[in-house]
Amino acid sequence: MQTPRDHETVRLPRPVQRWVDYGTEGLRGPELRQRRTLNAIAGLVPMSGLSYAALYLGVDAQELWPAAGASLLFCLFAAWPRIAARSELAAWLFGATLAVGVQGLLVWLLGRPSGLHLYFLSAPVIAVVCFGTARIGLLLGLCLICAAAMLFTEMYLPAPAPFITVDERLLNFLQTSVFVVVTGFVTLGVYVGFAHADRAERALEIEYARSEDLLYSLLPREIAARLKADPHATIADTLPNVAIVFADIANFTPMSRHMAPEALVDLLNGIFRTFDRLADGHDLEKIKTIGDAYMVAAGMPNAVGDPAQRAANMALDMLEVVRASSVDLPEGLQLRIGMHVGPVVAGVIGTRKLFYDVWGETVNTASRMESMSAPGRILVTPAAHGQLGTEYVFEERGEIEVKGIGPIRTWWLTGRA
Repeated sequence: MQTPRDHETVRLPRPVQRWVDYGTEGLRGPELRQRRTLNAIAGLVPMSGLSYAALYLGVDAQELWPAAGASLLFCLFAAWPRIAARSELAAWLFGATLAVGVQGLLVWLLGRPSGLHLYFLSAPVIAVVCFGTARIGLLLGLCLICAAAMLFTEMYLPAPAPFITVDERLLNFLQTSVFVVVTGFVTLGVYVGFAHADRAERALEIEYARSEDLLYSLLPREIAARLKADPHATIADTLPNVAIVFADIANFTPMSRHMAPEALVDLLNGIFRTFDRLADGHDLEKIKTIGDAYMVAAGMPNAVGDPAQRAANMALDMLEVVRASSVDLPEGLQLRIGMHVGPVVAGVIGTRKLFYDVWGETVNTASRMESMSAPGRILVTPAAHGQLGTEYVFEERGEIEVKGIGPIRTWWLTGRA
């Protein structure tokens, strides 16, 4: 899986990249993005301060040297990344104090006609872009201070300071440039914020859909809906007529000793994936796989009128699938299947690795039928035989002694009538 450092799309000169990445070790996600933004702004603000200082000195060094000196104070932002690497709160307070203080000094020197007070609009935007919205109290305080500074400028600073004479053309240029820069910066900040929000929402939608698909692959849709509606609810249902099919690959353990792990997994995966498609096609509920054993049920979680017929069709199709899969195996491959019909209790237990399970004598009997079946054959009980009736072909096996149950008359299910 790629980390944010693994897919840099913007190629920057190595010194610039080192500056942008300063102090970002161990940061991920929004914190990494914010710190890189802070570092980039910490490099751009001093350049802006130097350019303004050069402008003032170039126009009238004798009159505008106080404004040039104040602009040079923005070079102190070069220390911002180092402060942020040690304390984010200290960096927040340092940046806000320096931005508001130096800008306030410049506005006092050049007055409202310069338009420099519009830069107060950018201070809260910078705070959000570089630090996020976690410190809402500090952010609101900064907004109030900037609003008060703008209001004070409009009311009490109608002209440059008395000891400074500024050419009107310079004031017009400053006002225009400030308007363009602040508008662009605020727009960019809002755009970046919404772009990241949109990207996060799309990622959440994708992850939600993925988690939904995973949930519905683990649990029946009806059961998943009940758990989502009440995660602490006890899911336990009594179902009166459910057909249980157990299938097991005969002689699989000795055969697996001669197979590479990858070949073994590929073989089981291919067979069981086909069984899953069969279960969907016959509208059966896959319960679980245990090693090379596969368990499936008809008539749950919702009752159906023909659970035995669905289970019998599934079992016959499973034999055909395994016969087709055994062609490429020298020792062949055969399935041993058992089937029984009756009442069960079904539900979800635990809090981790949840799955919809089923319990009861019906399950135990179907499991016994599978263990006492023969390779390539389906062994069914009187209950299953009675419900299937004349629609299927049987071969009587006779009465067998079943451990924990006693003598049971059984049949081989050999096909459809």
